Amino acid sequence: MDKYVCMMCGHIYDPAVGETKAFNNTILVNTDRMELYEGKIMAKAPIKAGTDFKNILADWKCPSCGHPKSYYRRMELDTLRALRTINY
Repeated sequence: MDKYVCMMCGHIYDPAVGETKAFNNTILVNTDRMELYEGKIMAKAPIKAGTDFKNILADWKCPSCGHPKSYYRRMELDTLRALRTINY
């Protein structure tokens, strides 16, 4: 299965691993009453290993930066780097 990368932060979604993290955005406006202003965006459930990217729900967000699934692109194999790498 192909890996996908977030174009905003570089987070890589690997279907072989899945995703256990969720984006957590905490906004603090007034620290003396923190519980009133704390907002968290959490995934409903972790993504199980073996889940292809196309099968992830459309409202899923990058766990690192919070951008939507539409910001992800399939990782292309860097053939130039592979050709220049010398294995001993």
